[in-house]
Amino acid sequence: MGAGDIPDNLVPFYDALQEKQADLSAVRFGAIGIGSREYDTFCGAIDKLEAALKACGAKQIGETLKINVLEHEIPEDPAEIWLGSWKNLL
Repeated sequence: MGAGDIPDNLVPFYDALQEKQADLSAVRFGAIGIGSREYDTFCGAIDKLEAALKACGAKQIGETLKINVLEHEIPEDPAEIWLGSWKNLL
């Protein structure tokens, strides 16, 4: 894992999205990625998942949160703030 790769636990989901091309037009989603800006593939996995969901017709709610571990010692902190604003979009 790393270098923008899909995490192992999400590979089956990601592969199914690409292979089945299911109609997800009734699905709304939010997205959070975590990574290091030291790499040019920063949060590459969330970009790939987001694109796969949108290709199946899913609608994104709000902006994707990309957490840079170099800036946030505790990555859950910005995620909790994001979640508070994201809930209001439902």
